[in-house]
Amino acid sequence: MSDNAQTTVFSIHRLLTFAALATAIIVLAQLNRLTSSGTASPSAVANLEIPVHVGVDSQGVAAIPVRFAADGLRISAALFSIDYDEQCLLFDPVDANRDGFPDNVLFNLPSQFIVSASFNALDTDGELHIMMVDYSPPYASLPEQTLLTVRLAARCTPAKGETITARVGFGSAPRPSLSTSTGSAANCTFTDGSVLFGADLPLPTLAPTATATPAPTVAPSATPTIAPTATPDPGTIPPTPGTIPPTPSASDPDVDGILSGEEGTADWDGDGIPNYLDADDDNDGIPTLLEGRGDVDGGGVPNFLDLDSNGNGIPDHTEAGDDPLHPVDRDGNGVYDFLDVPEQLYLPLVTRQ
Repeated sequence: MSDNAQTTVFSIHRLLTFAALATAIIVLAQLNRLTSSGTASPSAVANLEIPVHVGVDSQGVAAIPVRFAADGLRISAALFSIDYDEQCLLFDPVDANRDGFPDNVLFNLPSQFIVSASFNALDTDGELHIMMVDYSPPYASLPEQTLLTVRLAARCTPAKGETITARVGFGSAPRPSLSTSTGSAANCTFTDGSVLFGADLPLPTLAPTATATPAPTVAPSATPTIAPTATPDPGTIPPTPGTIPPTPSASDPDVDGILSGEEGTADWDGDGIPNYLDADDDNDGIPTLLEGRGDVDGGGVPNFLDLDSNGNGIPDHTEAGDDPLHPVDRDGNGVYDFLDVPEQLYLPLVTRQ
């Protein structure tokens, strides 16, 4: 699919999302035309807030809370997007439990609310779109608490003695909005926050029993193994076509061709090994060295963390074949199948006489 086609699809998806919220607001207004918004003062102002200087845990993950204060207003619908610093933070949109929204968005709402979360890596004004609304009377109100938590993986490593602040805030296009139980727009403010990276924070400690078979294991003072079978010596894994195998160095201890500062201290696959020491960061059996830092499907997750790098619906470990250390290239075009994006088929133009 072309970039223009992808942009059109994302635009349609966003339009449908906003249309759904608009419908909810109209319904609320019609069913509650004679209902007041409670005892709130006319000057009441609700607030959605993302705190500043959220820390990164030992796995390299920042849990970003979105907090709500009603100021006496009864809010039954909210629509906003979350924008973050793509250079230092990474969102994994995987929906492993197939509940319709990413697993790294954790809602904390009464059961009456219908929620929606969608991710668009191409939307630089707000990659993550959030909707929460109660459609059925008697309409519930958003509680004054953390409404949801978004988990972002760290990508930046500050120099020694320095810190980096990465913005996490609310998108501006469209502007976030809240609706009262009567269907009217509520006065509201939206406070942006941030994630704080510190170079002097301790790196994760690898416990000897942290990794279970058949997950990768860490031998003392050695490069972590990639699969249950033995890992080839550095430089013997066939590199991505046209590249030269990396050599061990302090900035690339797992010898996967991606610098530790780029991989970060997060443990993407949850195997007990931080990315900067993991020779297979997503634990799909294919070495990070072969997957590379590209993003062939444009989904916002680099190949070495993506379980379906080319976005064709077939897991990488399946397309790689029986030997993931030597992935297959069935069409012989010099690109492994799991990284190969098939060309679109265009029918010939027929001219009528």
